[in-house]
Amino acid sequence: MKRWLFAAAAALSCTLAFAQGAAVVLGNQEDVPFYYVLDPPQLAGMSSGSPLLTSKVAGYFSAAETGASFASVQPQGESRLTGLSGGPHLLLGFFVPPDVDDFPVRVMTIQADTTGERFYAVYATPAQLNVHRGVGKLAQFAATGAGTRAASASTAQSSASQGGSAAQAGTGTQAGTGTQAGTGTQAGTGTQAGTETSGGAGAVEPSEVPTLASFSASFDPVVFTRETAGDFKVLPISNSWSWQKPGTRIASVQGLLDSQGLRLILKVPGGFSPSVSYFLYLFDTRSAGSDNALTLEIQPLARGARGACILWEQGVPPRLLGSVTTTAGSVHLDVGAEDLQALGAAGQEPTVDLTVGWYDKALGMWEEFYYTTLTVTR
Repeated sequence: MKRWLFAAAAALSCTLAFAQGAAVVLGNQEDVPFYYVLDPPQLAGMSSGSPLLTSKVAGYFSAAETGASFASVQPQGESRLTGLSGGPHLLLGFFVPPDVDDFPVRVMTIQADTTGERFYAVYATPAQLNVHRGVGKLAQFAATGAGTRAASASTAQSSASQGGSAAQAGTGTQAGTGTQAGTGTQAGTGTQAGTETSGGAGAVEPSEVPTLASFSASFDPVVFTRETAGDFKVLPISNSWSWQKPGTRIASVQGLLDSQGLRLILKVPGGFSPSVSYFLYLFDTRSAGSDNALTLEIQPLARGARGACILWEQGVPPRLLGSVTTTAGSVHLDVGAEDLQALGAAGQEPTVDLTVGWYDKALGMWEEFYYTTLTVTR
């Protein structure tokens, strides 16, 4: 199943012909060590441009495997990789700044050329995500206590979420962005939802629904994704055409999941646009190679002033779920207890990625912005 993830662009590279044979030279452009592994089997078939990359890399690092062996390149140094088979290879690495608990991760597709030697310069930014020292495969790097995030690799945050004050909480949901209706993976804001469905989660006042995450007015994701006619790019936020348009700025997320059903409230100052959708990607597991089980797409203005929620599941026709109420500054999703079984594929304690997508129908262009990852407990 296709999943938005905040995967960053490949590092600057140039080709230098030094010698015959398949060899690659890595140049560490930073003043801190760079550790890396080439073609890890857990990421077989992935490329640096894959929309599933971020979640799969996070799962790779969080796996409780000991003895992971990483080669290293010293600060401002070079490392020569020899004996490579000709063709593309996946390079996964991370930088280790001193007295910092979060390591920036870089993923690159490098090309081994049997007719010459290629040089790849490696930079710490933009990072695909940050991983926490002392956890999972990074257990060999003892935690310093200087980090500001919880030492949980399962909640490793994409660099795109830095700058927000996301609060992790016990209940919540997530959505993924999508561009192709009917694929069971992602839904576009241009999708025409017929009507709301019935089945609210009970008479719960908004003030009784706990806040899961909040974001300051100055929050800006570091990067975003853009997709046009199958061309997928990760770009700096300064290149966005739709960021800060109506509906793209979320102030807070409230959520409650109990025996009465699911209640989700997004506070969105500045109102909404028919071009905006909120996506919740639900993951049963974050292990390497796993896809998100379900996607919820909330359209605040699906038809006129009426909102709708679309449930996407691989191999199953999309369907409307619950009821959506849109006000001047918020959108509410209510799913009754009788409809919660539709979310069963997400498991008992799924994690959820929350994103906002903007669709320009005239250009056929999607832009998507990652906000945070939440954990759901029933």
